[in-house]
Order: sequence, then structure tokens, then C-alpha cells
Amino acid sequence: MDKHYRPGEKINEYTIIKIIGEGRYGIVYLAQDTDFNKVVIKQLKEDMLKKYPEKVFYEENILKNLNNPQFPKLLSTFKNNNIQGYILEYIQGNNFEDLIVRYEYEFTREEIYMIASQLISIIRILHKNNIVHRDIRMPNVIVKKNKELVLIDFGLARYIDNKTHSKEMDYWYLSDFLIHLYYTSYYPDSNLDIDEKPWFEELDLNKYERTFLKKLMGIDGKYNSIEEIENDLKIISNLI
Repeated sequence: MDKHYRPGEKINEYTIIKIIGEGRYGIVYLAQDTDFNKVVIKQLKEDMLKKYPEKVFYEENILKNLNNPQFPKLLSTFKNNNIQGYILEYIQGNNFEDLIVRYEYEFTREEIYMIASQLISIIRILHKNNIVHRDIRMPNVIVKKNKELVLIDFGLARYIDNKTHSKEMDYWYLSDFLIHLYYTSYYPDSNLDIDEKPWFEELDLNKYERTFLKKLMGIDGKYNSIEEIENDLKIISNLI
């Protein structure tokens, strides 16, 4: 059974503050060093290390090759007996799940387009490095005080093989992410009998937005490159 470190316990020179997440491959902690600088520690699960050793280290290998402020830095790795993992840069800011669920933030069209533009730039960097993230969701995107976005959690990221792991997976996640932002300003009419509808009928989208999002998801055509996506977003943004 995997050890779950409690607040105050140490992994090397880092003191655990709290557990901030747990998934199939690891346990994630917020911790601090001796100078009280915060870091993120990912402790890899023992059974995953035994069953899928080639999978659990994808995140480490991928982050080693990404040197960009829009991704967390891999600071170091550790191995203590059966416990091993790595230390990641802590990103100060709010993730989009907190903004929407906890703070009930409503995004304007202008904000949605600016966020979409940043995410497209992030995806461009990944794909240029032959990487597909496969998990661009609300809790995995942090917005800093200067409004810049940082994409975290590369546990499901893989190298593109155009078969199982293709660029289109990130396009789909981009669309799903933006749909969540559109829904923050959606209010159903309580006076009407509301049947469950697909998002492209329910949301108040213009035809260009609707086509853009559906094409990202591969519902109605598909995008062949990030440049095509970027060009269509510029057209949509200019209609404001």
C-alpha cells in the first residue's frame, strides 16, 4: 500500500503542507523547502510502477524537454526505498475549475477568445515538440495574476504517433474547455419546459462560433493544423 504523507512529514528536504490530488498514477502534494518556497511533489504509485513502468515516467520525460513558462518546470526527482517521484515548480494562481465552481466567475466573449488564443499557443508549442497533452481540462489550466495561462498535469501526455495519440485529441479538449466557459453566462429560461439539448443548440452561439467548436470536436468536419484553428479564431474575434 502506498504511503500517504501527512502535513509536517518530509520527503527529502521538503515539508508536506497538504495533499492536493490523487490519481491513477500518483499522489500529489503541496510542499515547501527550507526557505518556505512552495513546490509540488508527485509521488508515483507502487502498483503503477510495477505494472506500467513505461507509462509512469512519461510526465517526467516530457517536462524535461519543455522549457517554457506556460508549463511547470521539473525541478528534480527522488527515490527513497520503494517511494519515488519528482518535484515540480509550484504555479501561483487559480485554476479554471475554482474560478467557475467556487467563485462563479462569468466569462465574457472577449475573455473567452483571449483564453482560446493562449490555449492555441500552448497547444502549438506542445505539438511542435511532438507532444499531445490529452487532458486540457478546467483543473489543469491555471491563470496567473498577469492573466497568463499555465498548463499543468502531464500525467496523460504522450508523444504523438498519429494513431492512438493524435493532435486531434487536444483539439477536442480545447473545444470542450471553451464550451465550459460559454456556459458560465448561460441561464436557462425557467418558464419554459426544458428538454435536454446538445450544447450547440442550448448555448447562444453565432454560426461561426458553433462551426468552430463543432469542427474542433470533429463533429462537423475537422481541422488539419493549429494554423487553421488560429485563423478561424481571429475571424470570430473580429466579429465582436
